[in-house]
Amino acid sequence: MLKPLKPSKPNNLFIWIAVGVLILAGIITLIISFSNANAEEDAIIAAQTNAAETVAAQQLTLQAASPTMTPTLETPTPSLTPTLFVTNTLPVLISPTTSTGGTGGGSGAVGCDNSVFVSDVTIPDKTAMTPGQTFTKTWRLQNNGTCPWTTSYSVTFLSGSQMNGAATPLTVAVQPGQSGDVSVNLVAPSTAGTALGYWRLSNASGIQFGTSFYVEIVVGASGATATTGAATATSTTGAPVPSATATTAPPSETPTTNPNP
Repeated sequence: MLKPLKPSKPNNLFIWIAVGVLILAGIITLIISFSNANAEEDAIIAAQTNAAETVAAQQLTLQAASPTMTPTLETPTPSLTPTLFVTNTLPVLISPTTSTGGTGGGSGAVGCDNSVFVSDVTIPDKTAMTPGQTFTKTWRLQNNGTCPWTTSYSVTFLSGSQMNGAATPLTVAVQPGQSGDVSVNLVAPSTAGTALGYWRLSNASGIQFGTSFYVEIVVGASGATATTGAATATSTTGAPVPSATATTAPPSETPTTNPNP
């Protein structure tokens, strides 16, 4: 009678080995799949980084190109600056104040102080004088400033022949818009010829302002007859007096009244 065969142990061993190989193959497959996924993520991140760098480069290019357009917008503005030179026409309005005629000359306001020549009151231009003759020159001026002239203002020498004249304070106050007379005591030079001296008003601080005005006389030889005012009276005491007394009628008539004949 036949005995049943016993299963062999090596067959079970091969089965377990095959199972182990399959398990290892699955693990290796999972590892490979995970590594591929990481590589894809790295590729995506690299692509995004490259895209961001490209956009940034384009923005820098646009920013670098845009400033070249701004100077063209600024160029029209300098063409407007020449209109500022229109203010140069304003000083021309000052020139009519110097055309006052007479012995006035020049003009210049100092702050609120200004003056303009009106007329000669005494000693017209080219008045004849004897050497060393004293006289008083008077001018009429108008206060065309905005401050009143007080007695602290004075007539001061400017240039030319001073004729022994000194700074002379004003005797009365002159309000803006009003006219007043100013005078200086002078002495004719000792040498013959034309003497010309310029004078000007000064304010309380001693600063000259306004129109300048002058005195002009003609000095003759000693004993010459002056032509105006008190000068004619002082000059009659010279040599012409004896000739005038010699022509008077009374001395020639007294001998005819003698009763002796």
